[in-house]
Amino acid sequence: MKERIYKCLLFIIFLVFISFFFKGYLYKKEITENRITTVCQFVSCKEFPKTSSSYFKYYVNGKIYKKNYGQCPPNYESKIGKYFILNYSNLDPEKITVVFSEEVLDSEKIYSAGFKSNK
Repeated sequence: MKERIYKCLLFIIFLVFISFFFKGYLYKKEITENRITTVCQFVSCKEFPKTSSSYFKYYVNGKIYKKNYGQCPPNYESKIGKYFILNYSNLDPEKITVVFSEEVLDSEKIYSAGFKSNK
């Protein structure tokens, strides 16, 4: 009887794991298929005992969004307040990916993305 309970429990854990994997896949697929690119500002980083979370600010159709996305990049202190490329889904602007390798320095792009100042 215990063996059957353990097998059922293992199966449930497996299904939960697969559902998280599938949810992440669908999240990235939606952004890839419905991608719109804009500029975001790296606002802050919160560190926790075993992880961290980076926070961004961006505009879509004049509305401001503040969203966290993934872990903080290495040397994040020097990147706070800087602007980066952000891809979001036109179906849901809260589904984002940030490209830390593409810093935006062009004031024209920053202003056209909705920011009033690049400071």
